[in-house]
Amino acid sequence: MMIKNIIFDIGGVLVEFHPEKTIRDMGLPEEEVQAIAYGTGLSPIWAEFDRGVMSREEVIKLMLKGIPDSYKADAERFLRKEALKTVTPYDYAAEWVSGLKERGYNIYLLTNYPDWMFDYHFEHTFTFSKFVDGMVVSGKVKCIKPDARIYQEILNKYSLNPAESVFIDDRLENVVGAKAQGIHGIQFTNIEDVKSKLENLLKA
Repeated sequence: MMIKNIIFDIGGVLVEFHPEKTIRDMGLPEEEVQAIAYGTGLSPIWAEFDRGVMSREEVIKLMLKGIPDSYKADAERFLRKEALKTVTPYDYAAEWVSGLKERGYNIYLLTNYPDWMFDYHFEHTFTFSKFVDGMVVSGKVKCIKPDARIYQEILNKYSLNPAESVFIDDRLENVVGAKAQGIHGIQFTNIEDVKSKLENLLKA
């Protein structure tokens, strides 16, 4: 069966997520940079932003509990103001996505992403937004990959046939989750490798 739908993860595939760099750009000492980075943007707690069940305020308060008192003000500034600067599209993203769109493929996004960050980045940051036909964002549906429900959400929302769809994600467990729902899956390791694997699948 021919592939008609290409479903992209965003972070690590189409954009770089770089909280550590963003915190460093705040002009803080390296020791503080590391403490804030690993207590916030690189913390497992960030998944609660993605999940969207807890409010943004609740997640921020939870993160700040693990930050040394002397760094709390800067950590809060990062979480409330600077966090929107943590994403940069890869140079190849727009050309890759637009090229696939021009060839007639439907383009979708399936991403673990905080709803408040996604809306801002979709409008102001992503270079590929205008080529997207639809999306499912974890923070909006209150469910994160690799939960089976989020794959079913995108299939049902856009009436996609899983056998006609391929999902690209940098995390193996998310690719495995897609395959469990009958969707073709490719793990992103680097752009040359994934383009080759995708083209082989599209020609099959």
